[in-house]
Amino acid sequence: MSSIKPATKESGQSGAGANDAQIECGIPAECERVVPLWIIFLDNVPTAAMFVLGTILAWRLGWLIGAAYLVYCALAIVAFWGRICPWCHHFDTHACPCGYGVVAPLLFKARKGRDFRSVFRTNIVIMFPCFFFPAIAGAFLVWNGSARSTAAILAAFCILAFVAIPMISRLVGCKGCDIKEECPWMTQRTP
Repeated sequence: MSSIKPATKESGQSGAGANDAQIECGIPAECERVVPLWIIFLDNVPTAAMFVLGTILAWRLGWLIGAAYLVYCALAIVAFWGRICPWCHHFDTHACPCGYGVVAPLLFKARKGRDFRSVFRTNIVIMFPCFFFPAIAGAFLVWNGSARSTAAILAAFCILAFVAIPMISRLVGCKGCDIKEECPWMTQRTP
């Protein structure tokens, strides 16, 4: 685990210590960025709400399916921390808009040698079931005449998963990020 701590204007750190942190990081602008707590909440609360709504939809297919979906979501987040976060420039810093840059180092070590864009694109599939399974399950339930409440939950889930979460990431969480050009989430370049 790295001992890099961001040198920020707010912390009042200056002199050799601040420059050492910048040199160790390799990306001075990211080492100086400290994402406010409200952005971390804004990024994570809709995701947690999406998991809850997804669990409700899956539960309507059976309690075991709902429980399995919820466990999968929790494990997918941990897998994200282990398979994607260690390659990110924000790892072990306060620059990650999700807060994962601070949490992931508690369980995993930083990794080097691969392009973050390719690591992200290869491993992001672990999150797909969290987004798509409840949408498919909810559509199946509505198609088969489930209660109107199921349709409302499905609509709320889809708005969170496919509109609100991407919009929050693009317009708030990732807005001030200096590595947007390298991030596959913020750019649509082909490899």
